[in-house]
Amino acid sequence: MTTKNQTLTWRDVRKQARAHAARLEKQAAATRLVAMTEDPLDALATLWDVAALDRHATRTRKARLHGRATPQPPVPVSRLMSGFTQQLRDKCVAVAALLERDEIERLASITSGFVAALEANDADVMLLVRDLLPRDPREISSWLRTHLGSLEARFAS
Repeated sequence: MTTKNQTLTWRDVRKQARAHAARLEKQAAATRLVAMTEDPLDALATLWDVAALDRHATRTRKARLHGRATPQPPVPVSRLMSGFTQQLRDKCVAVAALLERDEIERLASITSGFVAALEANDADVMLLVRDLLPRDPREISSWLRTHLGSLEARFAS
């Protein structure tokens, strides 16, 4: 059995460090979610939801890459994720009620580009969602109205 000379370049070390950091960040995010649950059973259900969403993101990326229809997202089984999903849905409905029909149509036209950026964990998009989500629907709709042109320029498919 021959062994390959395994000298690492600085580029290799940095690549491995980034991959390790990404795994740690993923573990930290899951741990934070578990810490937010009410009981051990919901903690397990939350981990199940996280794994299901991870698998869904992988399948969705592959479907887009091969030009196939994207699969339906999994239905959350944990109380934590179900509650979040319902709150997110309610917030979206409240924001949409404050927008004009043409604004909603313009936002709908960039949905696939925006979702693709979310699935790619685009840092700017993740920060945007993190900053907008807790705000009042009136603030969100105003922000969307103000930035709709730049959102279209960035996420148009």
